[in-house]
Amino acid sequence: MGGTRDEAALARSGPIGDDVGAWVRRFTEWTMVDGDLICRYVWFNLPDPTGGAVRYTVPGTEIVRRLGEGDRVETVGEFRNGDEADAMIARWRAAGGPVAGYDGAELRGIVGWAPEPLPVPIPREEIERAFGDFAARVASASAGGEWAPVAAVFTDKVRVRDHAVGFVEGRHALSAYIRDGVRRSPFRRYRVRLRIIDGNRVSTVLRAEGPSGGLDVNVVLHYAGGRRWSYVEIVYNPQEIVRPGA
Repeated sequence: MGGTRDEAALARSGPIGDDVGAWVRRFTEWTMVDGDLICRYVWFNLPDPTGGAVRYTVPGTEIVRRLGEGDRVETVGEFRNGDEADAMIARWRAAGGPVAGYDGAELRGIVGWAPEPLPVPIPREEIERAFGDFAARVASASAGGEWAPVAAVFTDKVRVRDHAVGFVEGRHALSAYIRDGVRRSPFRRYRVRLRIIDGNRVSTVLRAEGPSGGLDVNVVLHYAGGRRWSYVEIVYNPQEIVRPGA
């Protein structure tokens, strides 16, 4: 759990050190609000040192909890790929680094990175039931080792983006991704810590636990109706994974 701060301080924060952080420009692509919980999808951008159109950007999510009626918030979690952030900074420095007089406020996210949720309103109660089913399947799979029922709640053309692994499309590809991930993962148990529902998008924090420690993972889901999900994005920092014997 992170400390408390106000929203203005959060908006100035970045995923990297102060020497580079002054050049980072945040772009919030979307915000979810569910009670006192807020989830944001944020792009951290650095300007092209050559003045061209080369992108130096890394996406991530942040979840905070409002504290009372003011603007104070408590950080629940910040999720982004630290390896990608380090690689971005290295490329940016190699290209020349800071650009005097360039604000970079126009920098946004990557077009086509993720689909939009289904625009047709679906009752929240239906989404809650579908997510409850998803969470129960994850718990059962982590206890018994059979993950096929988890893949079964996604559409045939589901899109899958893992911030450390990459992008795949289709339920068969998702099944292979799950099998490979479970085989390589040091974690053996997964449980839902919290969930945020806003429209047809759900953001949940899964706690992954293993012999060498645990990891919080932010999973973003798009509901497609009929207890099926059409998009899943898995956001975490692989630098926080402790391997057995490390």
